Amino acid sequence: MSVDLNKLVGWYDRHVGELTYSMLGSRNGTDGTADCSGSTTQAVYEAGGIKYDWLYSTVDLGNYLAKNGFKRIAQNQDWDGQRGDIILMSWGSSMATSGGAGGHVGVLKDANTFISTDYWTGGQDNTAVSEHNWNDYYNTEVANGLQYVEAWRLTDSTPANDKPVNPANDVTPDTPAIKRFKQFKNEFTAYSQIRVDEIKFVNDIWQFVNYDLAGGKDFYWTDNGISLARVDNNTRSNEDDTQVGDMVAFNSENNEGTIDEYDAPSNAVGIKFGDDGIVWFDADKALAL
Repeated sequence: MSVDLNKLVGWYDRHVGELTYSMLGSRNGTDGTADCSGSTTQAVYEAGGIKYDWLYSTVDLGNYLAKNGFKRIAQNQDWDGQRGDIILMSWGSSMATSGGAGGHVGVLKDANTFISTDYWTGGQDNTAVSEHNWNDYYNTEVANGLQYVEAWRLTDSTPANDKPVNPANDVTPDTPAIKRFKQFKNEFTAYSQIRVDEIKFVNDIWQFVNYDLAGGKDFYWTDNGISLARVDNNTRSNEDDTQVGDMVAFNSENNEGTIDEYDAPSNAVGIKFGDDGIVWFDADKALAL
């Protein structure tokens, strides 16, 4: 089973004239109200996607799309739109700053037609799902302060919820999580929020550690510390000092790439971040980023 793009677009078509815009209700249409990201999460799921853990916001929706075979194909640049492309937008500098009314998401019905659940009619009853010429919509929203746009396209039909290969039938000792990374050509995405559990100045840079990603509290700063320069702070302004307990997310320069090394005995994946060297993560937790 994989996402059916016709069913994805069809979700919106079926709900034209039925939904009222609200970020405070069900968010996915079950009570007659919905918002943009709740609608997209529900539409992907009903089109064949994996079961979502919660109704995502525009801040963390990209991670769910990646798990369902979508890949970000454009980032603040032109692209040739296709039916089923999902467009994420932020009135801030990145999707990490798109929470609440600061972001939007919808789907292309064709190269020129954008459909979404939105506040275009000011919240009038049963008018939340609307269509627009994409170029006209984009130009209007740029005039209203839109700064950042991502386009995501279904590029991998392998279902994200397949059972991993049975290690007993494999000649390598790879764990299921490591197998999954290798099945996806060693690529990773990291769009989820991460809690800052400890902060320390190590190897001439400020670093933080998340216990889950480090595999527990028994970690090594050189192996598991993540440079604070690689993340955006979602709790407070990036101009303010990050504190223990803050929620952060990898910034746009570091939130996708390839695994550089594997260590199957410890179920770990190593990712090189520029001059910072290799950072090691628990493979299961990294897979969920």
